[in-house]
Amino acid sequence: MYRVLVAPDFVIAPSNPDFPPAILEAMKTARDETGSNFISFWARVAAGGLASNIIVTTYPAKWLERYTERNYAHVDPVIIRGLESVGAVIFDHRHPANAEEAELADGAIEHDIGFYTIGMPVHIGANIRSVTTFSTDIDVTGSHDEAAGVLARCREHANIIALTVTERFLRNDPPKVNLTDREIEVLYWGAQGKTDKEIGELMKLSRWTIVAHMQSAKSKLHAANKAAAIARALELNLFERYDHKL
Repeated sequence: MYRVLVAPDFVIAPSNPDFPPAILEAMKTARDETGSNFISFWARVAAGGLASNIIVTTYPAKWLERYTERNYAHVDPVIIRGLESVGAVIFDHRHPANAEEAELADGAIEHDIGFYTIGMPVHIGANIRSVTTFSTDIDVTGSHDEAAGVLARCREHANIIALTVTERFLRNDPPKVNLTDREIEVLYWGAQGKTDKEIGELMKLSRWTIVAHMQSAKSKLHAANKAAAIARALELNLFERYDHKL
């Protein structure tokens, strides 16, 4: 059994009026910062935790209809391999491995999905395996700096998206951490893609005060960097009070 959330072309569909705005915003930010055309999220739950397995997709309606009708999820290498992998899986639509992949790849190009799909796995705890997919026209198959940068950004946003989605459906209440209101707000605006300077302007604080709040939040969350702190804050549902701003 799956819980399916659909936002074709990053617009919440009438059939999904309760689609959490925070998830859509996380996907829009990821699209913009990774140069992706479309983003999807797949989670498989072994036991406990989520009420059901989850699929979230921003594919255009016509492609989603074809993808569903032809059961491409059982062919798509970024889904099949991504759910079992620990590293990035790249599907070059112009070089499929077999006839089944060729049909999927031709359809993706025909529907302007992109020339490549990147699958970024994120495993949450012992029971939840997920993969976030990024469809793009950027060549990510080489070792050049652009490809490395895109993959790094996809990895960062896959963690944010995975935790944004799953924390909405986790049954257990998250543990509490002793963050101040300002530390939480700084992380919240960081999750929306704002720079330290922009956050300072929004909160009417100096950039260096914002940096200090971010450093304190990272320390309290035992996070190595800003992205990890944001992901941990999402996991702990610390942004719930700000959801109305989305």
